[in-house]
Amino acid sequence: MLAQQLVNGLMLGSVYALVGVGYTLIFGVLRMLNLAHAYIFMTAPFVCLIAMSAGLPAALALVVGLAATALVGLLLYELAFRPIPHNNGLAGFVTSLSFGVVLQVLVVNKFGSLKVPFVTGIALPDFHVGSVIVSGMQLLSFVVAVMLMAGLLVVINRTRVGRNLRALAQNGQAASLLGVAVRRHVRLVFAASSALAGLAGLMVALRFEGVSAYLGDQYAIKALAVIVIGGLGDVRGAMVAGLLLGAMEVLFQAYAPAGWSEAFVWFALIAVFLFKPEGLFGASVARREV
Repeated sequence: MLAQQLVNGLMLGSVYALVGVGYTLIFGVLRMLNLAHAYIFMTAPFVCLIAMSAGLPAALALVVGLAATALVGLLLYELAFRPIPHNNGLAGFVTSLSFGVVLQVLVVNKFGSLKVPFVTGIALPDFHVGSVIVSGMQLLSFVVAVMLMAGLLVVINRTRVGRNLRALAQNGQAASLLGVAVRRHVRLVFAASSALAGLAGLMVALRFEGVSAYLGDQYAIKALAVIVIGGLGDVRGAMVAGLLLGAMEVLFQAYAPAGWSEAFVWFALIAVFLFKPEGLFGASVARREV
């Protein structure tokens, strides 16, 4: 029973981690929170539904939904972030939220506010390891999430693009003087961040075979806690904190009184503020910014 709950928790945590990594990518470069992230999360499944209704095969429709979220991320940057100064964090906070609400209104007008079936016809077998059962969709989602996050770490730490992004996070003006194409790299961050959010939304929709315009709300709030606990701007922190919180939430649901699983996340957040306000990996962020 415990092993089954741990597996379920890691599957949930991989979704939190993906959304949290998307948040932290943008915060790491611009020092702004992108509150449209939750709404982009739910955009990919609905674009996929539109593509399937137009006659595209399910697998291709999933790719279209993922690509659409990357394009929405670019549009978000051009409309909500590029026109405002990078040192005005509140403006980005407000404009991104406004952009997200517009996305949600468009979806509600098209599909309504109730849950819509998300049936792709893609069936994967379940796997049994002793008494532990892992659905094929859960396993696929987890493996894809871990591989993407590991690949992202390699890109950030081992490639020229990653070095340029780290330079932007430290000092955008200095990076520009050294020849970094600032705008191009920022666009890349927004596209990648939004694609990760879209992938997380597709994972959830495939797992539960349903999607609503308010799908992203519960996951986005948890993902905000994830990036604070992991350390603002640190991709490793978002990954580790997402997996840990997912596992702990499911364990509390299974073994603690009703309601404590929701409270645990916020108790953990308060504890981080009190005892390690920079987050689990905050020290490494501080060293990069010196």
